[in-house]
Amino acid sequence: VGVLPHETDRPYLELTLFNPSTKEELVKTWYTKPLGLTFSPSAPIKVKKVDKGTRAWELGVVEGMEIKQVAHTDMPTPVDIYAKKYDEVMDIIKTGMGRLAGTP
Repeated sequence: VGVLPHETDRPYLELTLFNPSTKEELVKTWYTKPLGLTFSPSAPIKVKKVDKGTRAWELGVVEGMEIKQVAHTDMPTPVDIYAKKYDEVMDIIKTGMGRLAGTP
């Protein structure tokens, strides 16, 4: 996968998520924070909780989805995170979130 097109020039964070129950791989993009997600602190990194009414909830993210790749404004080519440690992945996500509009 090369550099993915985005609908605007706004800063973004993009997560490629795998849903084990449907076997679907989905790409979800955020332009504002908070994300509305809590992640499990172990590999594979999974969505532990989705806050109702948040962007994640609107995008259809559900508990149990696994993060496969991360991309953001400063790193537009998606990075496969399976070979990375939890702290490394969280640092990539936090870096991407740092450019998003909204509250921390």
